[in-house]
Amino acid sequence: MTSPTRITPAAAVVGLVAPVVSAWLFWREGAWDTYRTPLFWPFFFAAGLMASFSTSPMAADTRPWRSLVTRAALAAAAAAAAAAALAARNPITGLHARDIAALGILAAALVAAAGFATELGERVGPGTWMKTAWCVAACLLTMAAIPRLLLLVH
Repeated sequence: MTSPTRITPAAAVVGLVAPVVSAWLFWREGAWDTYRTPLFWPFFFAAGLMASFSTSPMAADTRPWRSLVTRAALAAAAAAAAAAALAARNPITGLHARDIAALGILAAALVAAAGFATELGERVGPGTWMKTAWCVAACLLTMAAIPRLLLLVH
């Protein structure tokens, strides 16, 4: 039986490979170019905050962690929707109410995915870097999918 702070080799491989593969997909799918526009900056800020929060000891305790993720998801949704509403004031952008709502929902989904991945990483390797690696991978994978999902809505 392994100690609770010992990481299995399989979990370590997943923790190291998942962010690299996610970053490659993010780059290959062209999402990097999409996120250079100010409309998508709230997603970067939300991902950065979640990666930072994943390093905190709060991620080890399920109740406060889920509460934090819920509040962060609501804040990210509000920030992304507000940015989209500001951008929609310019008719060149062609943003409509459904686009604004979709951006808010996708920002909340990004934070929820990061929170869920952090919780899973904490279960696999309690008190280790695993939770942050899984959080970063979830953020990158979600961000790579967001432009395609927005195309489905629009």
